[in-house]
Amino acid sequence: MPPLQTYNPIVIGFVEGKGPVHIPLQTARDAHGQLPSDYGLLPEAEGRRARKALNLPVGLALMDLLREGKDLPEIMAKFFERWGRDFDGDFRVRIDRFQRLSDPWTLRQVVEENRDLLAEHLELDARDYLHAQGLIPRSTLQSIPTDRLLPKAREILSKRRRNPAHAAETEEIARAVDLLDAKMLLGELVRVLGGELSRWGKDRLPIHADEVAGLLRDLSMHLPITGTDRLACMRGHDVEIEFAPRDASFLSLGKEVGDCTADKLFRQVDRDVENIYWTVFSWFLDRNYQILKVHYDGQFVMKVHLLPLLAVTESGGEVFLAVDAIETTPAFREDTHVGHPDLLEKKEYIFSRMVEEVEGLARAMGIDHVYAERFSNTAWVRRELERFPEVYLHIGNIQKIDELEDVFELSKRVCAAAGRERPSGIFMELQMKNTFLLPGAATVRGVKVFAVLAGDARLGMPMKRVFGV
Repeated sequence: MPPLQTYNPIVIGFVEGKGPVHIPLQTARDAHGQLPSDYGLLPEAEGRRARKALNLPVGLALMDLLREGKDLPEIMAKFFERWGRDFDGDFRVRIDRFQRLSDPWTLRQVVEENRDLLAEHLELDARDYLHAQGLIPRSTLQSIPTDRLLPKAREILSKRRRNPAHAAETEEIARAVDLLDAKMLLGELVRVLGGELSRWGKDRLPIHADEVAGLLRDLSMHLPITGTDRLACMRGHDVEIEFAPRDASFLSLGKEVGDCTADKLFRQVDRDVENIYWTVFSWFLDRNYQILKVHYDGQFVMKVHLLPLLAVTESGGEVFLAVDAIETTPAFREDTHVGHPDLLEKKEYIFSRMVEEVEGLARAMGIDHVYAERFSNTAWVRRELERFPEVYLHIGNIQKIDELEDVFELSKRVCAAAGRERPSGIFMELQMKNTFLLPGAATVRGVKVFAVLAGDARLGMPMKRVFGV
């Protein structure tokens, strides 16, 4: 990685009045960036170098809406449905398989099979139950606001269970705590499905399928729910994957991992690497940009950035699944003081299982080729990627489908919903088009080498054309 002052890769953008742009980062900042101090994010300070940032209005709008509890995944889904890009018709790509890991049809079947049990516990009055069991006095229950009843009652029961004077009530208290946990999960399930559990939230279920699967899994720990073994959700064993949800945690993933997408430079493990937090906001709004979270025995260890890209060829072009970045948590790195030896002993296994999951996702989408950016902040990941066959692509022939016009149009709606100023453009960094990452990885005339995780190198350039032999 070059010194920060020379870091100037090509970034993609969509600018009002100009359309798609592919320009150096510093040019984009100078022409379209804004000062954080203009928004009160940084105080003016003598001697501080003014540094413009991209996507500021959009990022602030997203944060505003997330704080207000807005359902951004639903807003995004409705927008992209109206946008009308037919991936299947245009590219024979089943993009719906890229929006969720869970199958909505299976989810509906599990809800239907457990309809009576779920309805019974939804209708159960927690105040009446707890009073009838003699666990909490009615006067205490009536003094608790309805919106705080379930967590507060659970807190009271947990304290009661720890009190030796109530040892004889342990089983009754445990059953009541289970019921309260189930009621809270059911409340969340109804909220996610738009208040209509009986209708399965037919419009909302595909949007929130992975979240619903996780809630049903959690409910099965408190209620005798059947069929959850058929759901695609994490269970805390071996290597498992999930898509990063479009909530506030998406914006803090870089901080959790400690890579260059952290919200502050000092939170990066490698502080000599350029911080690109600004691009997280455009990733968030792009429904066709997914971050895969990889877990091992329930512990988050790695994130994998994925999106379908078009490799333009002389005969037209073909879509491949791009692995734009692979980054690991500090515990899964060899160069940090918190690196976990037991995890690192399994790094080759975890990495190979991750590749299998990505290959399976590509197959489900109908995509033959998976090409991976070979740069990572984690040295052992770079070594693993070097083991795969190579493909050479010119960065000019790597095209984002719809460029960023769709994301820009959505960003205008998001800013309007938050009462923020209308953005004049949106920008995104794609590592696949970045020639500043690995010395030697970029060859003459903007050609880059990538790792072939699945498929073959036929979408790339012949080596004789790359090296002139």
